[in-house]
Amino acid sequence: MLGLPYTLHGIAQLIPAKDLFQGLAESAPVRYVSFDTRTISHAEETVFIALKTHNRDGHDFISQAIEKGVKNFIVDRKLAQREVNYLLVEDTLEALQIWAMLHRQQFAYPVIGITGSNGKTIVKEWLATLLEYHFQVVKSPMSYNSQIGVPFSLLQLSPKDEVALIEAGISQVGEMERLALMIQPTIGIMTHLGSAHAEGFESEAQKLAEKSLLFEGVKQVLVGSGQQPVLDFLGKKSFELLTTASIESEAFELPLPGQAARENALLAILAAQQMGLSPDDIRARLPLLYPVEMRSEIITDNPEITILNDSYNADTDSVRNALQVLLSLEAQPARTAILTDLEHLGQDQQRIQLALLREAEKMLGPEQLWTIGPVFYGIREKHKYLSTEDFLQDFDYQQFKGSSILLKGSRSYGLERLIPLLNRRPNATFLQLDLSKLVHNLRYLRNKVRDGVKVMCMVKAFSYGSGTWEIAKILEEEGVEYLGVAYPSEGIELREKGIRLPILINHPAPAAMGAMLQYELEPLIYDFRLLEAFLRAARLHSAPPYRIHLKFDTGMGRLGFTEAETSQLIHTLAQYPDLHVISIMSHLSSADESAEDDFSRAQIQRFISICDAFHQQLGISPLRHILNTAGVLRFPEAAMDMVRLGIGLYGINPTGFRAQLEEVGSLHSVISQIHEYPAGTSIGYGRSQYTARDSRIATVPIGYADGIFRYLSNGRTAFLVRGKLAPTFGRICMDTLMIDVTDIPMAEAGDEVLIFGTQEDQQLSISQIAADAHTIPYEIMTSISPRVRRVYVRSS
Repeated sequence: MLGLPYTLHGIAQLIPAKDLFQGLAESAPVRYVSFDTRTISHAEETVFIALKTHNRDGHDFISQAIEKGVKNFIVDRKLAQREVNYLLVEDTLEALQIWAMLHRQQFAYPVIGITGSNGKTIVKEWLATLLEYHFQVVKSPMSYNSQIGVPFSLLQLSPKDEVALIEAGISQVGEMERLALMIQPTIGIMTHLGSAHAEGFESEAQKLAEKSLLFEGVKQVLVGSGQQPVLDFLGKKSFELLTTASIESEAFELPLPGQAARENALLAILAAQQMGLSPDDIRARLPLLYPVEMRSEIITDNPEITILNDSYNADTDSVRNALQVLLSLEAQPARTAILTDLEHLGQDQQRIQLALLREAEKMLGPEQLWTIGPVFYGIREKHKYLSTEDFLQDFDYQQFKGSSILLKGSRSYGLERLIPLLNRRPNATFLQLDLSKLVHNLRYLRNKVRDGVKVMCMVKAFSYGSGTWEIAKILEEEGVEYLGVAYPSEGIELREKGIRLPILINHPAPAAMGAMLQYELEPLIYDFRLLEAFLRAARLHSAPPYRIHLKFDTGMGRLGFTEAETSQLIHTLAQYPDLHVISIMSHLSSADESAEDDFSRAQIQRFISICDAFHQQLGISPLRHILNTAGVLRFPEAAMDMVRLGIGLYGINPTGFRAQLEEVGSLHSVISQIHEYPAGTSIGYGRSQYTARDSRIATVPIGYADGIFRYLSNGRTAFLVRGKLAPTFGRICMDTLMIDVTDIPMAEAGDEVLIFGTQEDQQLSISQIAADAHTIPYEIMTSISPRVRRVYVRSS
């Protein structure tokens, strides 16, 4: 929501508009700005700005915005539609940024600019938690820190606010100067400067110099004391440099373990001190610092209910943002929100909550909104409760069945207590998928090939164990051109979950051709039998053009037409002009093996010759693609028209060569019980292992039915407990396993056990677990059982 109402005339006076075209008289003020039609909720009060991103042009969605009721637009070309108002500008992104810059200049309160490689969102959220009891805080929603995200963040600034927290993220030289002009911070924070986004810079020194441009003109910059190169560089600047070393950290009991969490918390404390908070004020708020993941996680393992858990904290802007995220989910037929009263709003609380209530009811409908807290209780008639306890006593699962449900509330209401009731699968073990890392990996791999190359993302095999539609939704938002799955049933599920991207079916059964046509799925044809089956189905479907993809075997020895069959296939296709060949593909057998590079190059040349024959003899130019993740990393020059990304999206590097990929998944469980045993005690089935000393053995509720290979028994691998490795002990069982925590004396029942991921700054990679199991990461990922609940978070 905009911090101030605007008219299109008013915006035109701020930005370099070439002209203002009016088909309608201006009515309601503009209070919202959008560049994504999926998030439009207040159409008559929204201005839609047609932005161009890496793979998407907002002008292509103007008709959809008009269908939703939007009447105001900012565009870079004249529109054919007459019954709308629009500003014509040279560059829509530049216009948005100028508007945001001038909007920010209307406010004199402190603006804290936060940059760095890691921890920006964490520091922002934790600092907001420390400040919000004493100040009216406005902050970047989620991770809005890009060239597009920053202006949207700044446009939220309003006269009622008292301090703004704005993230600034960059990935290449030249970006920070524009962000700094918009943000104009009064205080700067530099979080940890790590290797993230290093591919856009020639060196760490260049990246540091670029990020420091945010601090031109600020009075103070706050930095973690452990970053000596950063301190040496920034110490030469004109601003006052403050470090976390100045904090008497023993005076504060930090609620989260690990060095990274400690440093981020100290940065938030240092910033809070600069805003005038006393040590006692800060200590009172520190227990409220929770992992940022709790701010927004999607829990999808219940097929009847999808949960959007954003129950860590609530303010007006975060409620609106969470409602927009809820609207974008299409997992279930209905969308429902459970909201609590907001804290620390003072005398304006009832007025503000009433406005939020009306907005939420307009978005979802009154019947789909449930509220908890005395203020909401006093301003509505139904679906209202004074406390979470009252709600729990009255809970009826059937009322929420078939819904995507938002849990959004102040921390004191403890809405996370509803999750077991809604989820019906309160297992202690869960696989967490970090969608921010997925997006990082996609952008990193996409940047390896030249501009204009399309991207197909493989979401087969339950997205390598990560969940299918949830991953597909993010990829669709990121502008990928194609999705690929193995079987028609996977494609049908994606369509039923609202995914509209083109979907390639790698293994189309002849009997399923009719269903694929019905659901607009595109088969990969790899022999004449499949081609004939598709043609029979197409005759009955009667809705050309019919879209297919062709596969050639150039050396994989698996599936595909042979090079010798090229002429026959071309002859057959020539007889069916309404058969649209979208792409031609092949598969490198050994892109990850440098010893086979000559064979890979021969495959590429053979494939090019096949594609040339289609162009010469049929006059068509289908998309050509032969590179998978390994191919993109090793042979980017052979990207042709499209590349296929699979395991690399999830942070697994199949080549052994250096690549800046981040593992998306982390597998979590807990200690159920700990027993102490004397030396010489056998543990588990078959008495396969005996304690060599007096030992503490912990039982963990995860086993081979969940995907933990039985081969990993008897100390062949180790998992993390309190940041230390605890080896397996005895045989892994179907539902449980045992670990030795003798050397972790503080371990106790209820402690987290990390199977792979990062815990207290210690990383245990999927690749390491796979090596211990004498297999590959693919098998580890795809073996994680569907009974293990999936939780989706954004970390930055």
